[in-house]
Amino acid sequence: MATLTANIFNIQRFSTEDGPGIRTTVFFKGCPLRCPWCANPESQSPFQQVAHRESLCLGCGSWVKACPVGALRFGRGEGESKIVIDRNACNN
Repeated sequence: MATLTANIFNIQRFSTEDGPGIRTTVFFKGCPLRCPWCANPESQSPFQQVAHRESLCLGCGSWVKACPVGALRFGRGEGESKIVIDRNACNN
């Protein structure tokens, strides 16, 4: 039997939307549909993408290494860290 793999971009626990009961919802990347009412358009691209949530950031800079074209760097402002994106280096 072949092994199947998928890119997951979110796991939502204790979901109560879209039906009765409590469930866990797994959101996959690469949805081929282009529904005008889509609540998760970030799911449409099948490619891996880096997402940064300031509230979860440890300041380790690991996401810098995740960019295949080197478009991200860790900049420091006055007492805070921030993402610096070289948009000219981005190809998608």
